[in-house]
Amino acid sequence: MGFLLDVRLCLLTFCLLLLLIISAGCAHPPAPAEIPPGVPFETGKLRERTDFWRDYQCKFRLMVHSKTSKFSSRAIIFVKGTDLVRFETFTPFGQTAALYVSNEAGPGLLIPSEKVIFTAQRPETLVRAFLGVTLPVDIFRYALTASVPPRQLDHIESRPGSGVWRLISEGEGNYFEWEITAGPPALKGAFVRSAGFEGRVSYDPPVALEKEAVPGKILISSSEWNMELLIEELVPVSQFQPSAFYLPNLPNVPKVDLDRIK
Repeated sequence: MGFLLDVRLCLLTFCLLLLLIISAGCAHPPAPAEIPPGVPFETGKLRERTDFWRDYQCKFRLMVHSKTSKFSSRAIIFVKGTDLVRFETFTPFGQTAALYVSNEAGPGLLIPSEKVIFTAQRPETLVRAFLGVTLPVDIFRYALTASVPPRQLDHIESRPGSGVWRLISEGEGNYFEWEITAGPPALKGAFVRSAGFEGRVSYDPPVALEKEAVPGKILISSSEWNMELLIEELVPVSQFQPSAFYLPNLPNVPKVDLDRIK
């Protein structure tokens, strides 16, 4: 009798385990968080992110693929306020490959290997010579921190969708559409159309809206090129060296105005 009882217990245990495995396999994945229709998106956390990342330093790996070329480099960018930018790329040996700065005097680009400083009225002209892509500097600098340009925050219209918010801002010839996942909210990407650029910014994984959250991989793409950014370090900075946003004084290096040689 004891032997038969043990056999029955084993069979019962086996059947229970089999039922658990079958029920687990049939379980449905959780449904995406639903957004109540007609409820506007609260932009408070977006404003906090924009304020928090007003002045920052970012180190990243940069890869650009276009129809005509491929480019890869380590890079660093300093941003202070809305007007001061320093963007530097490096050779595999750690030397400066190119240095772009923008300050109250305008933008400038130093290419040490060519021993020349390029100037232009529009920053995008120098970025095209720098990276071979047409990309507004403002879109690039805010994409790095997954934040919203301040002047776009005041007239955002929110449209709820299936598991996402679509935040739309139009004005001054620009169109922005950010995609925010629901529960918990995170920035998945953005579509941008401006005078000099039409394309998409994507984040992998989506970036939480808490102000300290740092992006991992960023993809910026247009119909003609793709740019991949792997963030290595992103930190807010309260103070920079005064010389950070100026090109070095090189009296023997000629300046070339790209606006005059188009």
